Amino acid sequence: MNYRELISALTPLHGSGEARAIVRMVMEERFGLSMTDLLLGKDTTLSLEKRAEFEKIAQRLLTGEPVQYVLGYADFFGHRFRVTPNVLIPRPETEELVQWSIQEMKSQTDLKIVDLCTGSGCIATSLALAFPEAQVVGVDISEGALAVARDNAHTLGADNVSFIQQDILHLPSDISHLPSSISLLTANPPYVRASEAVEMSATVLDHEPSLALFVPDDDPLLFYRAIAHIGHKLLSSNGLILVELNTNLSDETRQLFADAGYNDLEIRQDNFGRPRMLKATLP
Repeated sequence: MNYRELISALTPLHGSGEARAIVRMVMEERFGLSMTDLLLGKDTTLSLEKRAEFEKIAQRLLTGEPVQYVLGYADFFGHRFRVTPNVLIPRPETEELVQWSIQEMKSQTDLKIVDLCTGSGCIATSLALAFPEAQVVGVDISEGALAVARDNAHTLGADNVSFIQQDILHLPSDISHLPSSISLLTANPPYVRASEAVEMSATVLDHEPSLALFVPDDDPLLFYRAIAHIGHKLLSSNGLILVELNTNLSDETRQLFADAGYNDLEIRQDNFGRPRMLKATLP
């Protein structure tokens, strides 16, 4: 199989444009071949070892496995994060949440940040790198995810972030292991209703961790309820919560935080025009 054949084989799974982008990414990143090189036929000069590697990669891609897992990384907010099937692949819309967080915190001093459902640590580590004097803590239920997050923080030189294993739905009454009087609480929690799975691609459903994706249809905001509760325990006066949303439940999520006593509520759209992020302030 050559790169053109791989594009053709991936097109039914992803569409022609994405298939081309995936194969170009593989050829450039793994084999050092630009599109110009490919047009000149330089892929035919790969060694037998490299050809064998290409075939293994092709077979993984043909199962629908995301290219980020195949290559082992995803680019996020100007940094390269290691990703494995233990963590969600960071999305561009989450970069917008990080950017909003930086805008809100840029004039703060003695900055303390807690990132819940941290996964790969992409939010926590990006904020730690943006604010090297800040104290940042990432929290996740999955030790497999936390191993990836710790590795990312170490590789990227974010010495001011640490990670704690904890189920945020069952945080103990004693949360002394987390910083108090924090300025910012961030989260990209599970928010996809089980009934919405039919709208998702098989690439996501078959390969990304369901623990980090899905919530029950009868209680889809359970993580936001927990986040609001934790905010009351950890945030300083006028501290902020910034979270990513299920775009189909933005109004309901706003109301949940309003009912929990937060004010200055704001929902922002992502670059695709969908209500994707919410800010809430603790009085």
